[in-house]
Amino acid sequence: MELVIDGYNVIGSRGGLHGDVAARRDAYVSELVRYARLKGHGITVVFDGFPPSLAASSGGQSTGGQRSTGVRVVFSEHERADDVVVRFAQRLREGGTIVSSDREVRDACRSHGCIVLGARTFDERLVYALADAGEALRDLGLERDKDRDDDEPASRSGKRGNPRRLSKAERKTRRRLERL
Repeated sequence: MELVIDGYNVIGSRGGLHGDVAARRDAYVSELVRYARLKGHGITVVFDGFPPSLAASSGGQSTGGQRSTGVRVVFSEHERADDVVVRFAQRLREGGTIVSSDREVRDACRSHGCIVLGARTFDERLVYALADAGEALRDLGLERDKDRDDDEPASRSGKRGNPRRLSKAERKTRRRLERL
């Protein structure tokens, strides 16, 4: 399975993009490296802006992203990271899982056949996978929200057939989530 993650979108869902953003970005990539080793998924994380090595120089050229232990880090440079994520979705089609909470990105990626997960949904899976592997939840600053019930399907009006059966898209999303 190939995951494409809107990096700053997920980092922002953890409490905002303030403080030392570069340190938060590096810490998140480190978490993704541990997750990639644990699960064996190919992961591409896309960030807005220029790579740290090119940020100081003007008009530098990107190396096309760095791949370290299963995680490819891509910087969007002169375009929005959202556009880069959508381009990856076009290439991956049905085999891609996109992580973003941006509605425009989610809709565009779904139209290309990708499964789309929200930033918080994926982040919960990431945290619990790392926790099961011996990582502490409080080190990541996240705890499970026990009041939230994600298992209830949304109400459907006007649907024909078995009312208890999930839609095809929802079943496909759940199957993909089980693999994370």
